[in-house]
Amino acid sequence: MATAKEQRQIAISPTTRIEGHGKVTILLDKSGNVSDAHFHATEIRGFEQFLRGMETDRLPFIISRVCGVCSTAHVIASAKAIENGYNIEITETAKKLRELLLMGQIITNQSLVFFFLVLPDFYFKLEEDPSRRNIFEIMRENPELGRKALELKMFGTQILQAVGRREIHVVSVIPGGIIRPLKESERTYLMDKGNKALELAQTAVLLGKELFERRWDEFKSIATIKSHYMGLVQNDLLNFHEGNLRIISPTGEKVAEFHPENCFDYIEEKRLGWTYAKFAYLKSLGWPEGILKVGPTSRMNVIGDILTPLAKMEFREFRIRFGRLVHETLLFDYARLIELLYACERATDLLEDKAITKTDLRVKVLPKEGIGVGVVEAPRGTLVHRYVLDKAGKTKNIKLIIPTQINNTAINQSVRDAAKEFIKSGEVKHGLLNSVEIVVRAYDPCIKCAARNLTDKGFLTVEVRNKEGEIVKKLS
Repeated sequence: MATAKEQRQIAISPTTRIEGHGKVTILLDKSGNVSDAHFHATEIRGFEQFLRGMETDRLPFIISRVCGVCSTAHVIASAKAIENGYNIEITETAKKLRELLLMGQIITNQSLVFFFLVLPDFYFKLEEDPSRRNIFEIMRENPELGRKALELKMFGTQILQAVGRREIHVVSVIPGGIIRPLKESERTYLMDKGNKALELAQTAVLLGKELFERRWDEFKSIATIKSHYMGLVQNDLLNFHEGNLRIISPTGEKVAEFHPENCFDYIEEKRLGWTYAKFAYLKSLGWPEGILKVGPTSRMNVIGDILTPLAKMEFREFRIRFGRLVHETLLFDYARLIELLYACERATDLLEDKAITKTDLRVKVLPKEGIGVGVVEAPRGTLVHRYVLDKAGKTKNIKLIIPTQINNTAINQSVRDAAKEFIKSGEVKHGLLNSVEIVVRAYDPCIKCAARNLTDKGFLTVEVRNKEGEIVKKLS
């Protein structure tokens, strides 16, 4: 058993099986107990700064490069923000195709996260050698599972390729609609693939439930953080593309429900000097009291029900099993599977509608001065784009609120609480690395999107500390 008594901090760098570059620093007091812990985003992306002055007809394609994982959600949120600023209403066909693209995004991401990033956390014990806790070890034991995982993810990819014309950084979404119709042959092809994917999604849910049942007593107390929750709802139902934003309290009461364009009346951001990721919180309560979560469990908490029958059944079982309101961090992984099943069902529903192949895809766009907000539910949670536009159709100001920065306070508190379970009086219990990384992975942080922390004078200040934790130099 290792001792940390002479150390003032423990670093886990890099954190593994997450999207982007990050690390965890655990700070210890003089008694060797955890005083605090930080999840650091260690890279910087300056999209809000260097895209000022960008023409709006080019903006969605460029801003999607903020991330290669959830780029589709960024493209759609960007187009919606521009349309909102110009007071444009797109056609029903274009809305259906955009929602289908989002379902493709949800399928690819949630299947990737479950099978390739978090599955080893439930498949192996906490004490297992970290070098064995990966999908490749699982595939050696069960190669058929790997094949199914890839086939399920491929359905989402096929949607993105057919509708978006590319798997990553789709090019079909423009301000005013969609540039190309879905062909009937593509619709029937995707329908065939969708029926198989739906079977695979049900298999994934069954596997997840089995593993949760097996490990839940071990995992249920890890880093439970009570907070407010936010997500899109439409007619009280789960929706990733349309609806109002709903915020509920830690006890389940509805705090607010509002049109997405009003979200900045409720959400504020804060910078801290040790990470490139901002912290978003409820403006009315301030930071850190206004801690807020978004993403799979938050969506399960704020909605009343789910439209599609199979996901509806799993959602209701989820609530019976865990309660009307869930706070346990690792339930992100369970809720993610319900969303995966929903996305497969919803995609097939959209494809069954032959009207999705209509050619009324675009409306005329006339640039004008204004402010526009676009909101969608990305895989990790509520994604917000806000643009201030000039009369020539260029951006005067860009502001993004990313799911990971909304979850950032909760991630850091969860890491701290997980560390406290494994470090006491300088003694580090076996399994610290695995337990802390499990907590981080449950939130599925996308550091590429969230790492945009700038001050008015430039990049944030970096503190250089000695081994005692004292600041010896500050660099800007």
